[in-house]
Amino acid sequence: MLKLYNTRTREIEEFWPIEKGKVKMYVCGPTVYGPGHIGHARTYTAFDFIRRYLEYSKYNVKYVVNITDVHDDMIKTANKEGITIFELANRNIKLFMKDLKELGIKEPNVMPRVTEHIKEIIAMTKTLQEKGIAYETEDGVYFAISKFPNYGKLAKIKLKKSFTGTRVETDKYDKENPMDFALWKKAKEGEPSWDSPWGKGRPGWHIECSVMSSKHLGEQIDIHGGAVDLVFPHHENEIAQSEATYGKEPFVKYWMHAGFLNVRGEKMSKSLGNFITIPELLQKYNPKAFRYFIASLHYRSRIDFNDEAIAQAQKNLDKWNNTIQELLSLEKGPENKEVATLIATARESFKKAMDEDFNLPNAWASLYDFQSRVNSIIAERVFSKDNADAILLFLKEIDFVFDFFEFKKKEEEALPQDLLNLIEEREKVRKEKNWGEADRIRDLLKEKGIELLDTPEGVKWKKT
Repeated sequence: MLKLYNTRTREIEEFWPIEKGKVKMYVCGPTVYGPGHIGHARTYTAFDFIRRYLEYSKYNVKYVVNITDVHDDMIKTANKEGITIFELANRNIKLFMKDLKELGIKEPNVMPRVTEHIKEIIAMTKTLQEKGIAYETEDGVYFAISKFPNYGKLAKIKLKKSFTGTRVETDKYDKENPMDFALWKKAKEGEPSWDSPWGKGRPGWHIECSVMSSKHLGEQIDIHGGAVDLVFPHHENEIAQSEATYGKEPFVKYWMHAGFLNVRGEKMSKSLGNFITIPELLQKYNPKAFRYFIASLHYRSRIDFNDEAIAQAQKNLDKWNNTIQELLSLEKGPENKEVATLIATARESFKKAMDEDFNLPNAWASLYDFQSRVNSIIAERVFSKDNADAILLFLKEIDFVFDFFEFKKKEEEALPQDLLNLIEEREKVRKEKNWGEADRIRDLLKEKGIELLDTPEGVKWKKT
């Protein structure tokens, strides 16, 4: 039974989708005023694993990630560069899609853009105004949180009574409550705008996700995800808009949030010099090692990105790929009847851990035990090709979730002649039963990064 942590209830809950066997899943996407950063990479990779595991578990998943292509930051950046927000968006969306592909993230089923949903945004805003939940001011249309009694239920906040029901001057906006938020912003000079019942203007930030999730997934959805910093106000406001519009509760059955990412022990910031864009990440590090790094951590945990962590992830990934190459190279040997049980136990432990709120650290603990036992059996040579094929099939099965193992058999690399001479010399002294000299040469080769394997088919080597 799959269980997951629901931010709405702050509890681990059994997962029962609205429609049996189907999952409607929405994750907040990027605002494309520039390249994505490593925090985005962490969030979308973590939710990629979750989406893939749901599919591995035989759910039919419809996965939606939105693109925010009109926003205050978009306008500022476009004006600075002397281009339109549409040119800016098109350039960065193309880059974002390239980044997703290189990170191994499956393309969402739908990637809607805000500017393609202006008609629907106006319609929702109008509905909320007609219901008396939204009101117009000089600069836009606002959602009155005092008209939504359960406001704050996701973030677990209580509104001050003095903030409800009385119109106050807040900055230069005549709002009923300082916390009321914009559904529609009236146009200012030089800004992109669309015609509406309130004159020319553009959408507020929060309403876009309510509109796009309902259009592409329905008025109620199973899972809504994003980074933890979106809990308030963005996701809180989504709940208010959607439930007030459609009168259905809950708008989202399960809220899921990925934890923060620090870089070298500190919050990522351009002023600290630790701001890393996804293109910079991909230029410096193996994307599969990054996926392995994210896969080794719980999606809700605060994580620290640093060179040492990625180096360790690469080392661990190399060990798995070395095991896979050993399995691919196996030609003959005795049948080991323990292998079927070993695989069944590993599969059961993997699924048990993943079914407990996608607990990847526990899943890897069981997989490392499995890897250790497989390597021991390979070293003992009590292993048949059928055994190897069965294990490879299981690793491909779990790699459906991870997508970072390498299953293509590598061409045998040629060693420098001096190392080949050492291997030949060791074979010679072994035949002479000069075990001390044979061990000395083996140790010398190991220092040079070559490990020798004495097999029934003869001596083999691999790089360490």
